[in-house]
Amino acid sequence: MLQKTSILLIGYDSNLCLGVLYCLKSLNADIYLLTSNKKNAARFSIYLKKTYEEYDKNGIQQIKDIVKAHNIGLIMPIDELEIRNIKLHTEELSKIAICSWGTEVDRFDIAINKMKLAKFLTEHNVPCPKFAVLEDLEKLKKDAEDIGYPVLVKPDREAFGRLIQRFENWEELKDFYMENETKLNRFILQPFIIGSDVTCNVICREGELICYTIQESPVKTGNDFSSNDILRFHDDEQVISVIAKMMKLLNWHGVACIDMRRDIRDNSVKVLEINGRFWASVISSYVRAGINFPVTMVKLALAKEVDPFHAKQGQQLTLKQVISSTFTKNRSSIKDTKYISYLADPFARIAQLLKI
Repeated sequence: MLQKTSILLIGYDSNLCLGVLYCLKSLNADIYLLTSNKKNAARFSIYLKKTYEEYDKNGIQQIKDIVKAHNIGLIMPIDELEIRNIKLHTEELSKIAICSWGTEVDRFDIAINKMKLAKFLTEHNVPCPKFAVLEDLEKLKKDAEDIGYPVLVKPDREAFGRLIQRFENWEELKDFYMENETKLNRFILQPFIIGSDVTCNVICREGELICYTIQESPVKTGNDFSSNDILRFHDDEQVISVIAKMMKLLNWHGVACIDMRRDIRDNSVKVLEINGRFWASVISSYVRAGINFPVTMVKLALAKEVDPFHAKQGQQLTLKQVISSTFTKNRSSIKDTKYISYLADPFARIAQLLKI
């Protein structure tokens, strides 16, 4: 059991904040939240002492004021830009409080940018899809033919599958390019791979894996690029071999969520992107696979002993699957969905669903 401490979480996304708060509820800690999201549903959470808004992602004065006001022992950013900012200012902030782990900014910036990461992985022979930068119409046509249809157009910096589009042929892709030509300097072209989404969530110490979970979706053939509610947690030597090599090259230090695709044709896995933050299914990693990443991050930052790593196998179902199983032999319950955790913090989850 940790001694009583105060933690300042810094994050924007409601779901990430609520997920991390749920995982931290077992700690003997007073938890505060600093967010630039005025509609962050976590402000209604029963696990928070207080919420501060109007966070400046490029500054630290407000952080200093909060640390002083509440005798904060640990500063713990949980979203990408927040993690990056704290790493930039760790030397100064560490004089007043402990800062949770973060990767050096030059490597972090490579990892969280799809274009930079694709170049980095290709140079270092880490499995990833072919890619091309969108430059001009003539080159785009040749690149798409080389990659093979269907193709995907992706922004170099977005999360949760936003702004990814699929094109079946040159006419579709050409029309899109002509309509958005002035806005596409930060987009890349990649093949659409029929297969399952594989997500590997990790904590690393200077490039070495400390703990991880692997979750996998059913095979995807359509245009759904968002996160999944149907998840199978398992181990996979091929996945970990790729991840271990990549994180070593990046000298990763802290938490990350790596999205991959398993090609249905040959079962190979390829790295799509790195999210340098906690993830939407952080509660599922804890409940289904038995790895409490937020608590582990706290203990590591405070130089406390962490539990031996051993991820369990498990699965998460959708509410629709649970309802459909009601009159079958393999009956499921709400405990098999992500929504069971919502009951523990109902007002915040209602605010999240209503976006108030």
